[in-house]
Amino acid sequence: MRISILAALFFSMAALGDAGGSPPSRAGDSTVVSGLRSEAEEVLLAADGQARLPIVIGETASKETTAAAQTLADYLERISGATFRVTVGDGSEGLVVGTPDDFAALPFTTAFVKGLWNREDYRLRSAPGGVWLLGATELGVRHAVWDLLYRLGHRQFFPGKVWQVIPDRQRLSIHVDTDERPDFYSRRIWYNWGTLDYNAEPYTDWCHKNRHAQGFRLNSGHAYEAIIAANREAFEQHPEYYSLVDGQRRSGADAKFCISNPNLRQLVVDWAVRSIRARPDADSISMDPSDGDNWCQCEPCARMGSVSDRALTLANEVAQAINQLGLGEKYVGMYAYNRHCPPPAIAVDPRVIVSSTTAFITGGYTQEQIIDGWQAKGATIGIYDYYSVVNWDWNLPGRAKAARPREVARSIRAFHEKGARFYDCESGDCWGPCGLGHYIAARVMWDVEEADRVHELTEDFLTRAFGPAKQPMREYYELLNFDDTPRPMSDRLGRLYRALSAARSAAADRPDVLARIDQLILYTRYAELFHAQSNGQVPREEMLAFAWRQRKNMMVHVYGLWSVMIGQTAALDPDHPWKSDAEFTEDEMRTILREGIADNRPVRMGFTPVAFSDDLVPATPLRLVAGPPGAFPTVPQDQQRYLIWIDEAPAEFTLNVTVQHVWNLRPHKITLTSPLEVTGAPVDVSDIVRPDGKTYAVRLKTTHRGLHQIDVTDGGDHTRIVWPEGMPVTLVSGMDMPHVSRHFRGPWSLYCYVPKGTQVVGGWAARIAEWAPRMSGTLKDGDGNVVFDFARAEDGWFSVPVPEGQDGRLWRFENSQGSRQLMTIPPYLARSGNELLLPSEVVENDAK
Repeated sequence: MRISILAALFFSMAALGDAGGSPPSRAGDSTVVSGLRSEAEEVLLAADGQARLPIVIGETASKETTAAAQTLADYLERISGATFRVTVGDGSEGLVVGTPDDFAALPFTTAFVKGLWNREDYRLRSAPGGVWLLGATELGVRHAVWDLLYRLGHRQFFPGKVWQVIPDRQRLSIHVDTDERPDFYSRRIWYNWGTLDYNAEPYTDWCHKNRHAQGFRLNSGHAYEAIIAANREAFEQHPEYYSLVDGQRRSGADAKFCISNPNLRQLVVDWAVRSIRARPDADSISMDPSDGDNWCQCEPCARMGSVSDRALTLANEVAQAINQLGLGEKYVGMYAYNRHCPPPAIAVDPRVIVSSTTAFITGGYTQEQIIDGWQAKGATIGIYDYYSVVNWDWNLPGRAKAARPREVARSIRAFHEKGARFYDCESGDCWGPCGLGHYIAARVMWDVEEADRVHELTEDFLTRAFGPAKQPMREYYELLNFDDTPRPMSDRLGRLYRALSAARSAAADRPDVLARIDQLILYTRYAELFHAQSNGQVPREEMLAFAWRQRKNMMVHVYGLWSVMIGQTAALDPDHPWKSDAEFTEDEMRTILREGIADNRPVRMGFTPVAFSDDLVPATPLRLVAGPPGAFPTVPQDQQRYLIWIDEAPAEFTLNVTVQHVWNLRPHKITLTSPLEVTGAPVDVSDIVRPDGKTYAVRLKTTHRGLHQIDVTDGGDHTRIVWPEGMPVTLVSGMDMPHVSRHFRGPWSLYCYVPKGTQVVGGWAARIAEWAPRMSGTLKDGDGNVVFDFARAEDGWFSVPVPEGQDGRLWRFENSQGSRQLMTIPPYLARSGNELLLPSEVVENDAK
């Protein structure tokens, strides 16, 4: 974030003070500048192969500052061809690199705030006689060096030498006058499963060059396991320190504490004190609980309050203890996650930093409510985000959050506006689909105003990384990261391959650009192989072997992929028979492109969508004849929506509801609404159901007749409903249907209606997720003839001609797996014609 000089002058008194205590809720001012010798102006750095200024460090410069100065010299030479000397001086002129304390004769006064929250602050200023790169600390100095190089055209878009762009500019000049500090005090995109020998150094290098750092080192990871491991003997002697679950003290990987036990709390406090004394330079220590459930059920713990209250009590006591050691301000990190996600009833110690996770939110809260609730109790907020989890998105195009750069940028700024000042992102070295998102995230985490420049940042990336191939690569990245059009995978792959082929031709005389394109060709081939193996078309071995062979490109999170699919032992085994380090040859690259284009053809929708109203009425006037009764999906999960019809009002009816425990992330709730309710409020709500396998009689009342909507929200569990006999119950199945993948979990057989005059039944069909069973089932016409077999089709558009005499009849999706989203017929499904609700205009027209 840029800070104006006038603001810096205004806040000079604050800047000269100390910055201990709670972290500021807003990024403040980093420097105070006075005694300016002259206005900033453009300064020539190099011309005609000659350096015009030396690089100057102070006589007492640290090794980190010296290394940063040498890095600047090396890169300026690579850019301009001129040799830059690193010399010792007083800071009065030259390319001055260091902290203000390094120099005795700076031409202006620069004073940085000293404290935990200002370590990354730096100043860039060009003026007659030189350019000054001054940092509050060595970290700020390093940031200043890479910022200057960025302004001169250097880019490190993704990790690795291939993705570094070093401009060729014999004449170098700079006009700059800015004070910089990050909008988040800690910024981290890290690899779940960790790093291996080939990706650790490139990742660190990318972080340095993109100012992606933890100026304040926040520790918030699950900590209870480490506490138990460090105090194994004490826990063995005192099993009462473990949580009491179903009458037993529960140890193990996800063990929790009996926090009401004062001796347990003292043990944890003592451990934390020892840890901080052993590492007095640590900014923080984590007190986040272990993952999973198994919270203590004893009466004293229950009297302490909620799970959040208990976890926070321990964190508060640790924060108080470690701040009595005389070692400076120390903080405790923890998450608002899973069972300790809901806001507490007790106050938060000001030295406890709570990071709200963007998934596994329990208690029926929104994330905004979580953040507001914890802040109301005094918490400083961070964010723990999930940019990519390999077994959620499998590194496929557009699946991960990091593969959607606009969403990434919007959410970072939104969290900052909510007061978050720490940002931690779980991801992977999946720079194929996620690279642009990671790069933009680093820019926006430093300066949230960059969220308005996603287009400009993307254009800069395309221009600098691909040069003559910019246009076809724009098409490639549009398909990869910005296109939300539903497409069959073969369609998307075919378009990606064609863009890469055009890009390769356009960049034939640019080996640097070709190297980047070739890495993306190999990524696209991985996506093709993964899709093929998930559909049983190629063996898993072939896909994993290919992924391993191209792992050093860091386009796919291969370590995580192998660990999830065949185990971490195999991933770490250097002699595994599926592993090869053979380089890809030019012939192989050409073959991959040629066959990828031939095997993956872009497709057209094949039909024109038809719009229908949502004014639904029973289909009974149509006297529809159905075959065997259908069945709703067997394991709908999380959020489901049904439409029902009430003939007479007021009315009361009973649903028999059974919920199978899976996640239990939030309380179960059933909401009944009516379009006739002028207030817009629900007409009834029930929260009596528990995820315990028991059947609950849910009684709902309404004062309205006609169409009603039932929304079911469970905690990621499986909700099964037995409906009242004779009640029309219909499932919505359109392209704009919310939570479609959650409705269609498990096998199902349901009827749809093909209005009179319909020529094509068309829509979108797909498996609900990569981990789910393949799409299957058939579509049968009104006579029971199979007109389409989904088991033989790829996820994507389907288009079925309506035979003569088959319009104006019920058709049946039979023994189905996966979703069906209807686009040419009314998007409503039911178990029989008597239960089907249809748009009123369809019923009125077809009943004639």
